[in-house]
Amino acid sequence: MVKRGVILASVLMLAVAGNALGQSTWFAPSDRTGAYEFDIQTRYVGSQEFDRQNGSHLSLEDNLGWGFGVAYHLTERFNVGLFAAWRSIDYSAHVVITDPPKTVDFTGWMDTGNVGVNATLNVFKRRFTPYLQGAIGWAMLDTNIPALSGIDMDCFWDPWWGTICVESGENIGEDAASYMLGGGLSLQLTDEFFVRAGYEKNWINVEGADNFDIVRVDAGFLYR
Repeated sequence: MVKRGVILASVLMLAVAGNALGQSTWFAPSDRTGAYEFDIQTRYVGSQEFDRQNGSHLSLEDNLGWGFGVAYHLTERFNVGLFAAWRSIDYSAHVVITDPPKTVDFTGWMDTGNVGVNATLNVFKRRFTPYLQGAIGWAMLDTNIPALSGIDMDCFWDPWWGTICVESGENIGEDAASYMLGGGLSLQLTDEFFVRAGYEKNWINVEGADNFDIVRVDAGFLYR
């Protein structure tokens, strides 16, 4: 339901923006060659389920993430750029430990980040155009679940409470290569400002969490 709402909001945003711009200028020639592009991105991901080794299980709630990017338009139709994105996602997890045998249930949040390079192909040399996009990057996943086999106790002296000891250690998480393919619609409202809405499929080179879908709504400006 939430995913449908995000998609509908994206379509309505482009429709309202297009109406404000006026249909007579939708297909006016673009002027993107040689311009830098800066954008702010919203990234919606639906709920997900991941099965790991020995019966461990991770459930992620749907979530709205954020990102930003910068690109350079080599031609009217083609640009290359850099991006960074992040999300904090509520989760529930069931972790199975084999040595010694033990099961632990967690609830909390997971932090994710993604940085990389992308390339965009605008189908038309017009203000309003479908686009295709691909990217390669590096994903960082931190479940905020302690790696129980490596937990240590850090102790320190507090002048009010005396000796305090807290658990420390590495969290369960992975870093891995990531890839993306997607597409959507882009509308240049003025010579400088544009909006964009699209869908993309992401792959992460992590066992049990190899792909997920993202609905995006972006807004940005061109700088010459």
